[in-house]
Amino acid sequence: MKRLNRFIKSPAGKKFYNFAYCWGACLVILGAVFKIAHMPYDSILLMVGLFTEVFIFFISGFDTPDEEYKWEKVFPVLRSGKGDDGKAGDAAAAAEKSYRDSLEQMKSRIDDICKAYDEQSALVKEISDKVKPETFSELMRQTEEMTVLLKGINSRYREMLSSLGQKTE
Repeated sequence: MKRLNRFIKSPAGKKFYNFAYCWGACLVILGAVFKIAHMPYDSILLMVGLFTEVFIFFISGFDTPDEEYKWEKVFPVLRSGKGDDGKAGDAAAAAEKSYRDSLEQMKSRIDDICKAYDEQSALVKEISDKVKPETFSELMRQTEEMTVLLKGINSRYREMLSSLGQKTE
């Protein structure tokens, strides 16, 4: 038994065990495929695969489990059974609160930007409504009319100045 146990723990034994396990599984699957397809020698192939698996499971019973690590040496808090006394939870809660506060500030800023954008859009729409082609042409007509009137006023003003200038001389 000790020889078998040593062999299973050796690199060659592990390689053999892996090889046998894989081949046994392949034989079982191949036997099942033959059985489903009703091919010749299906029962024999299935039985060979199943017996191979029986042999592998029998041998694996001699394998001793790996030694478990002593985690309490690495993590002394495990020895007390109290955990971290909620310190990690407090830190996570603080980080979450900070994150939520940052998101709220960002949301507030985005809302302000959206409000300013809406105001600017309304202002641009109002200006564009005022400067429509019809309004613009009306503005041009009024400007031309005012220019004609100003020319008339200027000519009268010149006449008045010239008549005043003649009387004062």
